[in-house]
Amino acid sequence: MRIASWLGFKPVSPIPDVMVTAAPIVETLQAQAMGKSADTLWKEQPHLRTVIDFLARNVAQLGVHAFEMQGDEGRVRMRDGLLPAVLRRPNPEQTGYEFWRAVVSDLALYDSAYIMVIAVEGDGYHLRTIRPSWVTSFIGADAYSVSGYVVKFPGTDRPIEVPAENVVAFHGWNPVDELTGSSPVNALRSILTEQIQAQLFREQVWRRAGRVGTYLTRPKDAAQWSKEGRTRFKEQWSSAYSNNGAAAGATPVLEDGMELKRVGFSAKEEEYIDGTKLALSTVAAVYHVNPTMVGLLDNANYSNVREFRRMLYGETLGPIIAHLEGRLNSFLLPKLGYDDPSVYVEFNTEARLRGSFEEQAQVMQASIGGPWMTINEGRARQNLPAVEGGDALIRPLNVTQNGSQTPIPAASVDDSNDGGDEG
Repeated sequence: MRIASWLGFKPVSPIPDVMVTAAPIVETLQAQAMGKSADTLWKEQPHLRTVIDFLARNVAQLGVHAFEMQGDEGRVRMRDGLLPAVLRRPNPEQTGYEFWRAVVSDLALYDSAYIMVIAVEGDGYHLRTIRPSWVTSFIGADAYSVSGYVVKFPGTDRPIEVPAENVVAFHGWNPVDELTGSSPVNALRSILTEQIQAQLFREQVWRRAGRVGTYLTRPKDAAQWSKEGRTRFKEQWSSAYSNNGAAAGATPVLEDGMELKRVGFSAKEEEYIDGTKLALSTVAAVYHVNPTMVGLLDNANYSNVREFRRMLYGETLGPIIAHLEGRLNSFLLPKLGYDDPSVYVEFNTEARLRGSFEEQAQVMQASIGGPWMTINEGRARQNLPAVEGGDALIRPLNVTQNGSQTPIPAASVDDSNDGGDEG
């Protein structure tokens, strides 16, 4: 068992121990629509994947920062040491973005997520995600806690027992269970089943139905065609108007009494588009995402989209971020040796809430009352080298600050040509 020896955890006997209880995560793992599991639905259903990826990518891009409270100095960001290193590079194979995207994706799809904490000699700690579909059962479970997890890693012959002290578990609310969440896919089963049936129907039409967009008719009292005449007309029509024919796309000239008629229903008549929009908006609603943010643009305009983006890190992603931060600070940091509550981690939401640079500049200048960036600071933002004398803050002569810069006296102004009387 290469994974077992690498992790330092023991394989589980093929005959379950009496302490191994069936994990109440069957509902999560078997959340099915037409016999499809949650992970299969994510692979096949574009709306489900769109919404889950939207949540996971927007949380992962924030990054997680470590801080320490230092008395009167307030909080100071930790840039060196074990904790910042683990947050930047959780394990040798993943960046911080990839790791947190996986955690949020698991939580969104299964309403459960697991982080395994592995002590590595000479290299601190590594963090690994355990897919909820790999967790087959719990060990020593009661109503509120477990002592371990039985995990069947892909490519292994036997499951492995992972102690609970090596796992940070995340899950949502479940009305019948305190140990696991309930996948949102359960609530979406009917709408996803409808979409699967619609896709299946369209596929059947494309594969089996006659692809007839139009047809020709002749009057019932027209002279009967001979076999040679019918064949000649079909060949002439095919060579002239079908595929790359000489008259393809042109207006056909029909024989006396013949008519060209259209058959089939349009997408509008069969409400394909409305059904697709309903599915997307329903999936978005279950995940508390504004449909406009995932491509439903019927009522979108610049003003409301701008406000929706501001709301994103409050109403939509705010609860997810608060959930993650709470579990990380309460359970992950002590496992890494940080028992002092003055040390904590935070997702960098502030950077996304500041607005554009233009908005920041206007607010800052209005608050300060004058220029607030030096020449070299501005050049640095554009990746340009500093220039000599560019570190001084330029202040207009008509701007004062607590009396340290006096206005130009009126007597010093040249008024010799002010148009007044002489003598």
